[in-house]
Formats: sequence, C-alpha cells, structure tokens
Amino acid sequence: MKINKIFFMGIALLLTSCSAEESDQPSGVLSFSTSIENFEGEDVSRTNFAGNAFENGDKVKLKIICPFSSRTEFGETTYGNSFDAFWLLKWDADKWSTLTSADGFDINGDYSPSASPNIYDRYEAQQTPYVYTAQTWSEEQIFIAGKSTRVEQYSNVFHANQTKAADYKASDLMWAQTIQQTGSYNVHLSFKHVMAALLVTINDSTNLGISDNAVLTLEGMPDIDQAEVIVGDYYAAKSKVNSNNYGYKNKHSCTQDENGTVIGVAVVDDSQNKSYTKALSDISQDGIYTAYNAGSKTYRLIVPPCALSNNATFWLRDGEKRYSMQLTQTTFEAGKLYKVTMKINESI
Repeated sequence: MKINKIFFMGIALLLTSCSAEESDQPSGVLSFSTSIENFEGEDVSRTNFAGNAFENGDKVKLKIICPFSSRTEFGETTYGNSFDAFWLLKWDADKWSTLTSADGFDINGDYSPSASPNIYDRYEAQQTPYVYTAQTWSEEQIFIAGKSTRVEQYSNVFHANQTKAADYKASDLMWAQTIQQTGSYNVHLSFKHVMAALLVTINDSTNLGISDNAVLTLEGMPDIDQAEVIVGDYYAAKSKVNSNNYGYKNKHSCTQDENGTVIGVAVVDDSQNKSYTKALSDISQDGIYTAYNAGSKTYRLIVPPCALSNNATFWLRDGEKRYSMQLTQTTFEAGKLYKVTMKINESI
C-alpha cells in the first residue's frame, strides 16, 4: 500500500550547463512531487505519529550526481556553501524550504548559524543523466579530523533509547532516489523506510495490572546507539564534491544490489585519516533498545535491518515488577513492520 502526496513549489529555477551562459538558458518552475511508502504491514505511513504527512521542521538532504559527466555540472556543487555539496531542505507549512540561520546550523562552516544554499537559484537543464538522492537527517555533527581538517556532517543518527517521540522519528530513516535523463524542472521523490519497525502489544491476560508507565526494552540487538546509519548509493562513487576522505563517496559507495539499503554505520578512523562504513554483521549484538510508549499497552520501536545470531529478549519493567519474553523473530527486513504480542503471566 502506498500513500501519495503531491507537493508543488512555484519557485523560479535556473538550470544550465557549467560551460553554458546562464542568459542563454530558459527559466522554469521547479516542482517536487513526493510519495511516501508505508511500512509493509502498517495501515498508514509513519512519517509522523498521526501517520499522514511530514511535520514542520522535518529535514532532508539532497545529493545530486551526474555520473556520466566528467565535469561538475550545476546542481552537483554548492560552491563551498555546504559540506559534501548537500542541498538542505525542511518541511515548512506544506512545502520544502531551504534552511535559514534561525534554524541554528553552521552549514557553510564559518562557526556561526547560516542559511543553506538555495537549490531554487540553480538552472540544471544539461543534456546528461541526473541522479537525485534524498534522505532524512536529524543532527549536525562537526569534528576536527587529524590536526586541522574540519568535517561537518548532516547525519541520520540512530537512538537506542526511543522513549521520546523525536528520537523514535529520527531513527526511522527515509530514503529516495530518482534518475532523470537530463536535469529536470520536475523531480519525483518516492521515500521509503530503510529501517524495520516493531509494534508490540502487551497482553495482560491474567489481569496483573500493568501500568501505563511500564518501560519496554529489547536486549540483544546491534549496538549502534548514536551512530550514523549509512544507506548505500551506487552512484556515490561518481560524487565530485566530498569532504576529503571523510565524505559521501567514502561512506555511501556500494554495489548495485546494495543501492538504497542500509549497508552499515559510519566509522571515523583518524589513524587512516578517513571515514568508512562498518557492516551491521560486524557489529556486536549486545545493544539494548528502549521502545516508544504509544499508549493503550502498545509500544513502537525502530530497528536496523539485520540478522541476529541469537534471539533477542523483551523486558517489561513496571515499578518493581519484571516480565520477559524471547523474541522469535531473528531476521528484520527493511520497510517491514513486525507485530508482536507480549503475553504477561507472572513477574520475575
């Protein structure tokens, strides 16, 4: 099932080749159409808790790559006004808008809040294929690599503790990719969930009186708390603007089969002066995730797509009472919602 929402932005867009004079190019109106795929098994899309739309302040980063052009085409670079040449957008009153300095991000690296570069000021009608890749992000991360290399990232960070709605939503990474035969005025982005989700219902069949404040955890999961989740992009190898060895090309390059899938989490390795992606299969499975309490004895939890070597265990803590149940599911697939009933018999 898919919920389609069409959003149009009537903003003048200039699209040209890097080697062409802007005055020779036509002007047009850029429009984004956006569709949102549901979790398989979910009745509605979970981009917000109402289940029907992006919310004000939701952010996406857009990477544009022309893989078959040897030169840097318009749209592939922000001319140093953002790291990795990302175009940064936020959902604002039913449209995608650029970020402003009031949003509080140091986008251009001058150590003060700045606006994001405006993609709607660019003409990109070159006669070469364009790849538009977008994903949600939640945090700006800035660090000094080595002795003096300043690196800035607009990262989608996983939260093991998802008791807050904002952390649950931040962990639910959305990704879209569209290929156009040439730079286009009309770009459609079909966002999909690249993580998996659990919907847990507590069945208190013996009327033990589980309170609404009970906390549910899942133990024995990949230990990726506060890590940047990396989605593979087959075209990342052709990215022309990157933050040295710490940028998009190093982290997101993948095989064609891995395109659009979670390939691991980012690792910053100062000893090698680079960032790389560590596969989820190489990460210890001793992580503890805490679920979002959705009310009415139901809990929600975002988990990475993975295969567990051992069964994970649910623990429900209600005051001094403890209840546990082993999770039979050991494989979690991207974009799927797994509905689980936790039967409560007696406390431990």
